Parts: sequence; structure tokens; C-alpha cells
Amino acid sequence: MPEAQGFELTHVLPGLPTNTYDLSWSPDGRLLAAGADGGVVALWQAEGDGPRILQGPSSETALAVFWHPTRPELAAATRRDFVTLWNLDSDTSRSVDVGGLSHAAWEPSGRRLAAVDFEGCIGLWDMERGTRLSFKRVHDSSVYVVGWAPDGTALITGCEDGSVAILDPESLSVRYRLVGHSRYVYDLAVSPGSGYVASGSQDSDVRVWDLHSGRQVAILEGHTGSILSVAFSPGNEILASSAKDGTVRLWRCEDWECVATIPRGGLRWAGGLSFHPHRPVLAAKDSAGHRVNCWGLDYDALSARPMSGNSTRYVNAKVVLVGDTGVGKSGLGLVLSGEEYRATDSTHARSVRVAHSEQVRGGGSSMVTREILLWDLAGQPGYRLVHQLHLNEVTVALVVFDSRSETDPFTGVKHWLRALAQARRTEDQGVTPMKIFLVAGRIDRGGVGVGRQRITTLCEEYGIDAFYETSAKEGLNVAELTDAIRNAIPWDHLPTVSSNTLFDRMRDFLLEEKQDGRLLATMDDLFRAYRAKYRDDSGTTLRANFEVCLGRIESRGLLRRLRFGDLILLQPELLDAYASAIVQTAKDEPDGLGFIPENDVLAGRFTLPAGERVKDTSQEKLLIIATVEELLRHEVALKETTDSGVDIVFPAQFTRERPEAPQVHGHTVTLTFDGALQNVYATLAVRLARSRLFTRLEMWRNAASYRATVGGTCGLSLRELEEGRGELAVFFDDQANPTVRQQFEAYVMEHLQLRSAPGSVSARHIRSCPGCGYVLPEDLIQRKLARGATTATCPDCEAQVIPIGQDTPVPAEQSAVSEMHRNANSYRDSDIAQTVLRGKIETSDFDVFLCYNTRDRESVVALAERLKERGILPWLDVWEIPPGVRWQKVLRKGLKSARSAAVFVGPGGPGPWQDLEVETLLQHYARQHRPIIPVVLPGRRGTPRMPGFLDLWQVIDMREPETDPFERLIWGITGRKPEAI
Repeated sequence: MPEAQGFELTHVLPGLPTNTYDLSWSPDGRLLAAGADGGVVALWQAEGDGPRILQGPSSETALAVFWHPTRPELAAATRRDFVTLWNLDSDTSRSVDVGGLSHAAWEPSGRRLAAVDFEGCIGLWDMERGTRLSFKRVHDSSVYVVGWAPDGTALITGCEDGSVAILDPESLSVRYRLVGHSRYVYDLAVSPGSGYVASGSQDSDVRVWDLHSGRQVAILEGHTGSILSVAFSPGNEILASSAKDGTVRLWRCEDWECVATIPRGGLRWAGGLSFHPHRPVLAAKDSAGHRVNCWGLDYDALSARPMSGNSTRYVNAKVVLVGDTGVGKSGLGLVLSGEEYRATDSTHARSVRVAHSEQVRGGGSSMVTREILLWDLAGQPGYRLVHQLHLNEVTVALVVFDSRSETDPFTGVKHWLRALAQARRTEDQGVTPMKIFLVAGRIDRGGVGVGRQRITTLCEEYGIDAFYETSAKEGLNVAELTDAIRNAIPWDHLPTVSSNTLFDRMRDFLLEEKQDGRLLATMDDLFRAYRAKYRDDSGTTLRANFEVCLGRIESRGLLRRLRFGDLILLQPELLDAYASAIVQTAKDEPDGLGFIPENDVLAGRFTLPAGERVKDTSQEKLLIIATVEELLRHEVALKETTDSGVDIVFPAQFTRERPEAPQVHGHTVTLTFDGALQNVYATLAVRLARSRLFTRLEMWRNAASYRATVGGTCGLSLRELEEGRGELAVFFDDQANPTVRQQFEAYVMEHLQLRSAPGSVSARHIRSCPGCGYVLPEDLIQRKLARGATTATCPDCEAQVIPIGQDTPVPAEQSAVSEMHRNANSYRDSDIAQTVLRGKIETSDFDVFLCYNTRDRESVVALAERLKERGILPWLDVWEIPPGVRWQKVLRKGLKSARSAAVFVGPGGPGPWQDLEVETLLQHYARQHRPIIPVVLPGRRGTPRMPGFLDLWQVIDMREPETDPFERLIWGITGRKPEAI
């Protein structure tokens, strides 16, 4: 029986292969399978010894192993290619090439197989026939894991962008897109009967969601490393999670309390937990020990364990204040937060404050802290492009307008209402229903100047829950609005965060540092300050806990960890202020071309109120680099190289009008959609320009044209129908063949479906005269179709016959659309990498120290240049040691500062100083667990002698191009395995 703590190690299964991913028990519990590198699957008897090894047809990694629900058949999904099925009764196997594979799972009935890939696509397969039944791109980023609801009525995916999606298995459309994680989702688990989905992420959190409604139920904190695996016990008593911190945590499903922490061996890859289907046994891989540990569990004992004295619980609700500038939001935000009213200037960027905090009794004897975070977003139109990025996880939205406006009091209101609906995917998307209050501000100036009927009509049209008349200055109805906000928050439906007192103390410290006005600090500086303040010398995991806590505060938008210099931006709202200033300067470009030279941006030559500028110019430069990275990452801007240098181009900020509309020939399409129009349009224009199948020709205000690589011109034209609702016309010239048109239309449609408000996209094909370009009115077309007509004579020129029947579509090759997405992502990532590299150079943040013989310098310099192209900053002596200095001192500093080291051995052999450098490397790097990467250069013959003891490290041989040596070098430097491998 398990020990008093509720668990004990009952037996061990030896022979775990190197680099194992998934574990899976057979439905009868007799066999345990594990997938590993080289297409290998290991198979153990439940209490046997070494495994039986099954070899698939591929040498790629077996990322997932899973059993057929009704047959003695084991399946393995190997990276990028095959699903192999072994029938263990007949001892036969067969393979189906599904292409681009990242994970797969059987439908509970065993009828279909769902497979996902690194392109954001999902497909359903009939594995008996080896045929694909359906296929669709449903994500903007790689999908890492897929699962089914127990009754087969839903598919669940986990993605690179941190989202979890619940899809309809018949249409493959997204029902709910669940946002919460800040980094990759590595694993998912679906409870057998309670309707919960658990997701484990690189951000060290486990999140629990309601499968049927999409509501987030709980956030489980405690791990200090990436979550690699999650699993529910068959009876829903326990949720288990394993992480890179070397622990398995057992969470009680009744209240999500962590009731046990099991130490385990080192872990490297995702997957590795599996509950026995019939016995209280949890199998957990131990990569370091090359074995599987089987832990016996006492569910009764675990269920009865009291809440730890170090456990804490809290719930956060996000309330946003939105509206145009000058409507009184800032003053209202002050009084809603319990502060005294004072006259304020218009808000720039955003401000976040704790508006309310209280402790209430939760389940049992536990206390729960409830906090309301009030976000006041700047209302100037220049901020709209930026602030759309912050309208996630909103519980209550206050849409404020100036009731006494002399123009239109509702200016901006419809924009914010549609933006809120698009950002949160509305109530029918399964998230906790968002309450929206319409608030008239500044009624002390003379009451509400809008008729009640107009207000009532607006509220009914947009589903506004209530209307309030307020004056922050006089305190009119502020108490009523405050009470309404608190009463509108469904605390029991918001996710409860299970944490501990250590994390609470760290969180309080970081928030105090922020409130003190500190702008930038390194992680080391903050950690030292924390330890000095609390005199905390406890444990070897304190630093890891501190970093995880910082990441959780970052996920709330209260600070930002920059991608260079190990820097923490404690005032991330400045990113908004600087981004909006850069955007506005591009919009004000004299010729209306919507760009600003990159050198001007980096030098701070853009318009920003003096009071908003950071006084320290060195810190401002780092802030600007981080801002540019943010704009590129969200794809509202792109970089273009011109004869005069590099420009940063904002497609949504062109003010140049087209001299005349382009001549429209043949069939075009008009797409209507709701959402943040400028964001949707900007990202589409940017991604098309980076797709390689189309190159940008010209841009105008809300319009752009592109040249297809095979010939022909395609274009877009955006028209705002009303705030938050737009119409996108797609047009072509005569040279654009049907395949080009279909690819262009398919890409545009897919983009709108992914980024617009769900269900809002509709398409209407336009019929125009091939001679004069006259567009037939839609009502005329419908009347003729109703009479059975298939053509119409042009009413304008009366010389052409226009077909009006149904189009015969030319199917767009999904491979071409996927290629466009890959190319756009590659360009974006390259631009981001170059921007981050600037920050690394400014902060001397070296990724790798390059150690080599000077006779091999040419080859090493060439590799160093390639590394810089990927955003990796190498320390290279010829770049870093200036003339006239003592090179030994600079060399030692470089050795100590870089995060990793690469030791090159080429035709020149080990250099006279190389052994000394390697000895220093071994002293500093091995002790601090930094990577040391031996590299054999092309031209070196035979098996080279490695300096020092480097033959103990894994060697990269650049003479073997088939092994992707450069990608492996990047893997060794960054610790992140490139998708190319």
C-alpha cells in the first residue's frame, strides 16, 4: 500500500530509450508504450523487465503513441511524416504518410484519427483506407497536441501561441479559443467524466478549462519549469502534472489543491505521464535514469489531506475603461479605485491599478483573495492599433462617452464595442460572459445630451447590460457604478489561482518595485534586491521560483521581460506610448506613404510629448528597440530595404489616396467582417507582402496591390461601413489566372476567419462588365437569377454579356496557402531576430563564445555571420577586442559573459591558445551548467582530437550536411530545438 503521504514507488520498468516523449497504457492495462527518437516505440509488460522495441518506417521522432480504443492496435505518430499502426495480435504493421505531423489522437469510437501539424492545420483520417477525410487551417501558429472529448463531440488543440482551441469535429471550425497561457502549450488532458480539459505550458502553469463552455476553471501554480505532461486519473480524483523542475505534482480535482509533490529524474521532452486504466498507478518517465517509475497512489489518503499552510488562493477580475480621448475616463478611473478626484490630462498609453481587494472564505476553511484590476486605456485614435492587443480576458468593460459633446457623443463607442466583442470572442465563444456598461461621463456639465431612445437603441443593438450617468468630479452615481461593477463580476466562474505564500511575497515585491517608478532592471538586480529585503536564503530553487513568479505577473500585463540583456521592463505601458508615437509619425509622413526610416526610430526622431519621454537616453534606446520588436511581432508593421536604408512601413497608416479605382475585370469578391478593422487589415497587408507568392506593388489609404510571382496583379481595398464593421474588396487584373485568384482569395478569406469576430465573415461575388468595368447591382443579379437567367447585358455600355451564374471554383491548393503562411512567418521572425540582435549588441548580451584556431578564422567568421542572421549574438575576438588593449582581460570577460560556448576544430587543428580557453570554459561553464558545443569544421580530415575533455560532449560535425549541423548548433546554443530538425 502507498505510504502515509498517499504515494509510493511500487516498481520500475527499465530500458527507457533516449529522448522519449509520450507514455500510454493499453486499454486493458497490460502494456505500456513509449515513443522515442528514431521512430522507436518501446513496449513493456505492466510489471515486466526490459521493453520490446518496435521500429517504424521513419527515422523521425515518435512524438505520440496511442492505442486504438477497441482493437489490440498501437499507433505512433512520427514527426512530420508517418502514423504507423502495429497489430499486436497478428504482429503486423502498416504506415500512412499524413505529412507535416506534430501529434495525433484516435476518436473515442476508433473511427477517425485526428492529426495536427506545425502549420496550424488539423486533418481527420480514415486509417483503414489511408485517406484524408477533411483538412483545415485553424491556427496562426504550430499545433503541438490534439485530443478528443470523451464522447467524440469535440476536438481540443494546444498551440505554440499559448492558446487552447475547442473545435467541432465535423466542420473543423473553432467553437472556443481559450486564451490564458503566455507560451507554448505542450500537453493536454481531458477528464473522463467531469468535462474538464487541463493544459500544460512552457510558462510553468497548468490551467483547467470547462470543455463544454470554454470557461477557465483554475490556474495551478507551483512548478518552476515548463509543464511537459498532464494527465487525469480514470476516476477524476487527481490531476497529475510533470515539469522540467524535476517534480510531479498531484492536484486534487475537488478543489485543485496540490496534495503531493513526487520527486523524479531529469526530463527533457514533452509527455511522460500515464495513469493505469484500472489500478491506482501512475507511470512517469525518468529520462535521467532511463526507466519508467510506477507510483502506487492512495486516492482516499490524497483526498483527505488538508490544505497546506503555505497554500494561497486568489482570483483576479479585469475591468477596462475605454472610450475616446477627453471623455473623462482618467478621472473616473481614479474615483472607481477609491482615490480622490483630481483633474488629469488625457491618458497616454495605459494605466493599471488595483481598484479593489478583499478576502472571502472559499471552500472548506480556505481564504480566497479577490482583486479587481482596472485598466484605463488611452482614447486617442492613434492608440487604437495598439490597445486592441490588450482587450483579452475582460470581465467588465466600461465604455465611456462625453454626454455633452458638441459633435457626436457616441464617437468611438461603436468601435470599442466591436473591438471588445472581437477580442473576447463574445459570450457564445464560451469564455466567462463579459458585462458591458455604457457610461456617460461629466454629467455635471449639464446632464445627458443624448435622447433616451437613442441610448436604448444602442444598448439593444450591441447587447449593453446597463447605462450609467456619472460625474467623477461631483461623485454622482460613482458609488452605484462601483457596486454594479463588483456585483457584475462572476467570481465563482473566474479561474481560482492555487499558489503559495512564497509566490505571494515575491509578487508583492515586484509590484512595489513597479509602483516606485523603476523603469528597467536586470533579473539579477531584482533577485538580489528581493533577497536583501526579505533576507531569504532558502533553498536552491528560490531563483527559479522568482523567475516563474515574474512570468506570471508579466502574463497580467504588469511588466515585460525583454528578449535581450536579461532586462525587465517594469513600466510596460511605455511600450504603448512609444508605439503609438511611432505609428502616428508614420501616418504624418508628408507624401502619405505610411513609413518612418528605421534610423529615425532608433534615434528617437518621432513626435512624443516631452512629459512622456524617458529622460535617460540609454534606457530610452532599449525601450525603442523593444517597441519596434513589439510592432513587428504583432505584424502591424514590416521592414523594407530601400536605396536610402531600411524603412518601417505601416500599411494601415497610408494616407495617400488612390488617384482612381483600378479597373476591375471579371469576377471579384467582397468580404464583409466585424472586428478591429485596422488591425485585421494591417496584418493581412503585412503577411501578403511577406508571402513570397505575392510581392507588394503599391499601397494607398486602406488599399494595396500585389504582383503574383507567376504574373498578374491582385489587390485589396478596405471600406469602413461603420465603426467596427468593414468591407474588403478583392480585385485582379486580366493577367491573374484562375489559380492565382483562388490562392489569393483563399488566403484572404482564411486570414479574416482567423482574425475577425467569429461568424462575422460573409462573401459576395461581384459581377462586372469585362469591357467598361460597370458593376452589376446585387439586387439586379438576384432578380435575374430568380427568373432562371445565367447572363445579363451590361446596362452601361450595352455591348458586353456578363455571366451571372454560380462560379465554378478552382480549388486553392492548401499547400500553396500553407507556403504563404510559412514564408510570412519566416520573414516576420527574421525581422524580429534582427531587432532583438540590436538590443543584444547594446547590452553586450552574448549568446555564444566562439573558440577557434586563427587558421580557421574565415570559416568561423562565416558561421558567426549566419548566427547573427538568426538573431544570435556571438562573441568573436576579431569583433570584440579593440586594438591597443590587453586582450587576455577582454577574452576572460567574454568567456564569463556568454551563455554558451562553441569550440571549433578545423583543418588548422587545435590552436596554441585553444587548450587554455577550453580549460577556462570547463572551469566556468561546466560548473554553471552552461552548454559547451564541440564543432568539427568542413575540411578537417578523419576524427579530430578535441581539446581538453571535450570528447565527452556531443559533437556537431559540419561535414555532414544531412544531419542539419547548423540547426543543431542553434539548438545547442539556445536550448530550443528548431522545427527544421
